[in-house]
Amino acid sequence: DPMFPKDKDGNLLFRDVPLSDTWKALAQEKKAGKVRSIGVSNFSAQEIKDMTQDGSEMPAVNQVEAHVFWNQKELCKEMKELGVAVVAYSPLGNSGFHGEKSGISSDLVAEVSKESSLTPAQVML
Repeated sequence: DPMFPKDKDGNLLFRDVPLSDTWKALAQEKKAGKVRSIGVSNFSAQEIKDMTQDGSEMPAVNQVEAHVFWNQKELCKEMKELGVAVVAYSPLGNSGFHGEKSGISSDLVAEVSKESSLTPAQVML
């Protein structure tokens, strides 16, 4: 299968492809009308600048983990300056990574929820 080249022992072969080359290929697909927009996930502002330093278009979005316990304020500011929208994943928190009491089930969220007559999810959002 040409999509998954393998060596004589059946191990997948990998190539080092610069990120800027991958980004250019995605931009070509957009230009060809195959996709409406292209974006990235978990990129820093510097990584986006490096990737687009040749004048390539900016990503439409940068999807990052963001919630009340990790608001990504500085990254959001940098993305705004670059004209890149930020889309949050795990907006209700990520208890698997940050611990059971760091997201929607935290004592703080429960307290604010009770005082404000909002659900814990509404507080987190």
